[in-house]
This record gives sequence, C-alpha cells and structure tokens, in this order.
Amino acid sequence: MRTSALRRGRQSGFTLIEVLIASVLLGIMMLLLTGSLRIGAGSWEAGEERMAKASRLFIVESFLRKHIGSLLPVSGVNSNGEMEPSFKGTASSLTYVAPLPDQLEGGGLYRFELYLAGQDDRKELRVAIVPYQSTPDQTKRPPQPIDDIAIVEDVVNLRFAYFGPQNEGGNLRQPNAPTGKWVNEWREYQLPTLIRIEIARAGEDPWPSLLIAPRTLMLR
Repeated sequence: MRTSALRRGRQSGFTLIEVLIASVLLGIMMLLLTGSLRIGAGSWEAGEERMAKASRLFIVESFLRKHIGSLLPVSGVNSNGEMEPSFKGTASSLTYVAPLPDQLEGGGLYRFELYLAGQDDRKELRVAIVPYQSTPDQTKRPPQPIDDIAIVEDVVNLRFAYFGPQNEGGNLRQPNAPTGKWVNEWREYQLPTLIRIEIARAGEDPWPSLLIAPRTLMLR
C-alpha cells in the first residue's frame, strides 16, 4: 500500500532534465517573441516615418503649385523711379506678387519671397509676405512683412530654374514660340512658361522636381 503511494508520487512530478528542457524551450520562445515584436515595432515606425515624409511632400508641393501658379504678372516702380517687373527669380530665391484670400489680413496683393536661410544642413526654405506697393511712397515707412515662416526644414539643397523665351537683341520671342531654354535667373518682363523647384532634405532622397506653369504670362 505504501509502495504504490510512493510510486504514484514519483510519477506525478517532473524530473530535473524535464525542467531544464522546458526552461530552454521557454527561453527560445521568449527570444523569438521579443525579436518579432522588435521587428514589428521597427516596421511600424518606418511606415509612420514614410507616411510623414509623403504627407510633408504633398503639403509643400500643393502649396507651392497652387500659390506660385496664381501669381500675377504685374510691374512696379523701384526706389529710383524706374519700372521693373515684380517677378524676380534666381537659382536660390524667387520673388513674386500674388493675392491673399479675403479671410487673411483683409485680402489684397502681397509680395512673396521664397528664400533659403540658415547654415549647413540646418537651412530652411522660408517665405516672407509683404504688402505690395506698385509705387513706393517716400514719405512713409516701407511696408513690413506680415509674416516670415519656414515651410521646409533641414534643407541641404534648393534650386530654382526658369524656362521660357529669352530677350535676344532687344526682341522678346512670342509666348507661343516653340523655342526656349532653362536658365538660373529670370528678370524679363514676360513671365517664364515653367518654373522648376528642386528640394533635398538632410537624411532623405531628393524630392521629385516640381514643375509649375503660371496661369498668366503677359505683364499688366
């Protein structure tokens, strides 16, 4: 009777080898589970980062395409009393006149300047907004910017280029002429037919080149 009870007690327990094997298997399972969670978390973070980059690219390109596309080909008088176009483009900056919605600052025309500010890889693409005056009033203080904001941070490369007919020998080609070329500076009275913007941010592949066609070309 006592021998049968002892035998049943031994059979209901685990041997040391069984406990060691179970511990090893449990450790392997935990290691695999931890690795899977780490890979899943990394994939989730990478997906969120790609979505954030794509969203930033879409927002900035939509703003530039819509706003630059609606610029107005107006002219004005500079401080020397000379007529000059309001549109001025270089390889690193762009100045133009466009309207603001009536809900913002009462609407009206404003001069916008896109430029690069900062040093090294901490540069920013900024836009300064100044009320537009076609003729400077020497008796008053020049209009001050109503805003100067950064629209893209960590810029390592920014380049503007302009395509259109060039003034050759004092004769400007017609807007519908098939010829034209890309240049890094534009100071013609007629607007370029295309504006190209190239942007590259630190730690990212360069953004796709953005091509913008102004809706109107003839100077007012």
